Amino acid sequence: MRRFIDGWRTSGGAVPRAIAGLQSTVEAFEADVLDAGQDGEVSDDELRQAAQRALANLEEEPAVAPHTFDRTRAREDMRRFQLQFRGCAGVGCVLALIWVGLCVLQINFVIEWIHANVIPNVWLSALIGFFLAWVPIVGNVLAFLGATAAGWPAWVAAIVFFAAPAVTIFSGWSRYRRSGR
Repeated sequence: MRRFIDGWRTSGGAVPRAIAGLQSTVEAFEADVLDAGQDGEVSDDELRQAAQRALANLEEEPAVAPHTFDRTRAREDMRRFQLQFRGCAGVGCVLALIWVGLCVLQINFVIEWIHANVIPNVWLSALIGFFLAWVPIVGNVLAFLGATAAGWPAWVAAIVFFAAPAVTIFSGWSRYRRSGR
């Protein structure tokens, strides 16, 4: 009885429900023992039955995770995170910067092409060109036309504005298909 109460107090209340349900029975038994004055005078049948029910219920409940901070595990997790972060973050950052650069390049060439060929007003061509650059195929075609008009070789403009997005779409699609979704 004392071990149960001490264990309950030191756990901070994070115990399985089966044990929490046993608390009232243990406290009632403790009160009966204190009132009787001697250990042998109080029947412990109800306490034994409650303990057997709690043990049976414990087998059905999932295990309770400890709520303590494990420094060793935290260090291992940080090392693993740093290793993974160093391994892919450099490549990921480079790819993200390349795509931001391509996006800015595409917006620039779409705006220039619209200004030179369709709308002479700079502000209006910038506004329309910015939004058209985000339309998937239209933006790529207009950026290709703008880049070739600016003096880029056609094969370089085709690689930048058609092949690179196609490779990205295909690689993403193949990863999506491999993951089983």
